[in-house]
Amino acid sequence: MDEIQNPKSLINRDYEQIPLVSFDEWIESPERHSRLGVGIIIEPKDDIYLIKDQLEFIELIALDFSNFDDGRGYTQAYFLSKRWQYGGEIIGINAHLDQLQFMIRSGVTSYQLLDSYQGSNEEDYSKGFSMCYQAAANNHGLNLQY
Repeated sequence: MDEIQNPKSLINRDYEQIPLVSFDEWIESPERHSRLGVGIIIEPKDDIYLIKDQLEFIELIALDFSNFDDGRGYTQAYFLSKRWQYGGEIIGINAHLDQLQFMIRSGVTSYQLLDSYQGSNEEDYSKGFSMCYQAAANNHGLNLQY
């Protein structure tokens, strides 16, 4: 069994190390944290509506996907990236291989797998569906291939 760990920092797409704070820490002091240029770890239980008007000040967002049976992270990613147009990175942390396609379809820009999946062939899982029946952040629904 993997030990779930929330990282203290993550590397962004520009290869800069971004320190992370918990959702509760951000809520307690958004002005302070926005000046520090930190990212935020969001767990499925966290109410992302509380940060909706602060997204421009958040360097990156790490969504915790450690609970395989909990789909709230997909909804959070969709709201952040598509409805609210968050322009920063959304990184899925503590991810399971079977979640990759759904994470990408909902708006997650990159991911960090649980340790037990290191060395696995991720491509089969991130690009595994040739046809999707429902609309998502990265398609318009059913794509028929003739």
